[in-house]
Amino acid sequence: MMTTAENRQVPATHAVTSPARKLIRPVAALAAVIGFQLLLASVFIGVLHRPALHDAPVAVAGSSRLVSALQAHGTDGAIRLVPEPDAAAARAAVRDQRAYAAIVTGPSGDELLTAAARSPGTAILLTAGLAQAAAKVHVPLQVRDLEPLPASDPSGISAFFLVVGWILGGYVGATVLGLMLGGMRSMSIRQVAQRLVMLVGYAAASGLVGALLIGPVMGVVSGYNLALAGLGILVTSASAVATAGLQGALGLPGTLIAVIGMVVIGDPTAGQSIATSLLARPWNVIGQGLPPGAGLTAARSVIYLNGIGLTGPLTVLAVYVLAGALLMLAAAARRQRRHSATAAAATPATATTPATAAA
Repeated sequence: MMTTAENRQVPATHAVTSPARKLIRPVAALAAVIGFQLLLASVFIGVLHRPALHDAPVAVAGSSRLVSALQAHGTDGAIRLVPEPDAAAARAAVRDQRAYAAIVTGPSGDELLTAAARSPGTAILLTAGLAQAAAKVHVPLQVRDLEPLPASDPSGISAFFLVVGWILGGYVGATVLGLMLGGMRSMSIRQVAQRLVMLVGYAAASGLVGALLIGPVMGVVSGYNLALAGLGILVTSASAVATAGLQGALGLPGTLIAVIGMVVIGDPTAGQSIATSLLARPWNVIGQGLPPGAGLTAARSVIYLNGIGLTGPLTVLAVYVLAGALLMLAAAARRQRRHSATAAAATPATATTPATAAA
């Protein structure tokens, strides 16, 4: 039997330990947030602090002191010279996105052909590097942009922020919808179908309004671009459905995984400052396989390049939509089977209760 003194000590001990235990979870949560901050900063800094070319294909038509110097001394892996039979073939290589630039020799010097609309940062790096190389061998170098950016968007950044808005809207929309419907996880196939219809409808509104904003409202794009609106629907759907799939399988932590993939890793590797394919490994592979990179490449193609090279990025976006939908269906079907099994196991026990009571 406890004494009066011992009875008085128990609440005191509980009062000392309870606040400490209550602090464990918030401290751990804040530590996780710091880790997220460091991850975000490390990816952005690692990818973008010193953008450089890596094996960038440059078409070459003809021979000159500049071309000979590049072939003789190498380019430290920055560019890869691709011989073309004539100037027309070199121009076609740039327009068809088989090369990021072309060097065409002529009687009055060399001409550097670029395509800023494809990747403004890459065009700047190539122009600066090749101009410096031409100056060393005293070769006049004229620069001509085959795909210039319009005066309404001279930096080419509008497409990037439009895609970022669609991506952001996708995972935020999926999260809000999950909260409004009572949870991130769908409990049946019917609920998955309902959620998918709502997400696709939301994505349609997002894509249509985004094209209206960048076109008639702000004048970055001339008129209303239906192809861009369709792309917006696909980009938003990819972000929203993929996020909903992760949430359906993992709950709220699925949102964090989506944010890490599409923002922390996706944004810096999307190809705004330098083309995704020219980034150092493994970012060049990762960036091309994420919705921000695929969305930006497709948006530039639709807005500036007459739809050239759309197959790859559209395929990536469609895969995210399909994978997200399948993940939602698989998670819901699994929960539905578990619920049915639990209900079946409980039924015999319930059925015997009246008989047992009568006995």
